[in-house]
Amino acid sequence: MPLFERNWYRIFSSVLAMLAGIGLVRYSFSPLIPSMLKHDWITASEAGYIGTINFVGNLVGAIICAALARRWTAGRVCRWSMLVGLASVLGSGFDLGFVWLSGCRFLAGLTAAGTMILAPVIAVSGIREALRSTVIGTVFVGAGVGVIGMSLLMPMFILDGPAGGWWFTSALVLTCIVLSWAGLSPSVPTDRPAVNEPPHPYARRTMWIFFLSYLLAAVGIVPHSIYLSAYIHQALDKPVGFSTMVYAIYGGGVLIGGPLFGLAARVIGSRWALIASVLCGLAAVGIVISTRSLWFVVASGAILGAGQMGIAAGTTHYAMELVGPARHTAWWGRLTIGFNIGQASGALGMGAMLSVGLGYLAGFWMAATAFALSAILLFFVRPSTQGRTPCT
Repeated sequence: MPLFERNWYRIFSSVLAMLAGIGLVRYSFSPLIPSMLKHDWITASEAGYIGTINFVGNLVGAIICAALARRWTAGRVCRWSMLVGLASVLGSGFDLGFVWLSGCRFLAGLTAAGTMILAPVIAVSGIREALRSTVIGTVFVGAGVGVIGMSLLMPMFILDGPAGGWWFTSALVLTCIVLSWAGLSPSVPTDRPAVNEPPHPYARRTMWIFFLSYLLAAVGIVPHSIYLSAYIHQALDKPVGFSTMVYAIYGGGVLIGGPLFGLAARVIGSRWALIASVLCGLAAVGIVISTRSLWFVVASGAILGAGQMGIAAGTTHYAMELVGPARHTAWWGRLTIGFNIGQASGALGMGAMLSVGLGYLAGFWMAATAFALSAILLFFVRPSTQGRTPCT
């Protein structure tokens, strides 16, 4: 059997794709914000607008990648997404102004959408149902590994400015591409389920409630995922190097969030595990709102990171339970579109709040409201009763 057809190598390659697209390309911007602020590459409000443009790139990527995967297979689209991501971080290393960096982050958004949607699909191809939650949780570990490694090592590369951090990130992304290339083989038919299962009945209204819940959770994630290091640097008056390394704690939460969800899903079920993940996000935001204690704020990053990956892994796994493998890629793509609408809206809103002087905490209050509403909506997202006519 060729190496790329082996389950373990395909899963490993999917982990690397998630590491590159989410852990490196997506999250390289946030820990570099303090350095870019210090060296006058951008302002705090511009960071929010750049984040919005990144999420718009995610949205565009989510809209087109599922269709491209049906035409060219998920593996080929995932490969191209990673190459686009490499170009985006290479370009970000040049201080050519706000518009240039915005364009690079738009390309980074395309990469994140492609890997977020397609890496789990590639990993579970041919995997029996009992192991899918574990495999999906494992794939999301890649994002955490990327955030931790980048955050801990980044301060050594930004002594002379943020450009070195972008070059360092580029080298890591290139390494992931080389190691995962064969495992993302276009010859593996990941665009359709390998397991013969009957159609799953589901209610379209339920799935759109799920869509709105995931969108609101995305709004809640924005302040931590973009502004945690900037908040610690500016509001809590900590140095750039320390603020950058804080994302290693956040990455630790991202690292364990997927596996924790997989364990919780087996114990209490996917739906309740997903609700618990959203409540973790709400708790993390509540910590920042209620205290200025540095170490509590740092710890909130780990809690949010775990909740965020639990939400992502939980959403894709619960969507598979609700609609079945045959419709999973299509609905996971739609849900990801909603997630990116939420993140773009949240980033735009927080950038506007900062530009008018409302401060960082206004954004965290926005996040708390969004998480609370998301959790409430999830109580209405339940499997359809058997016998209902399936929707397409």
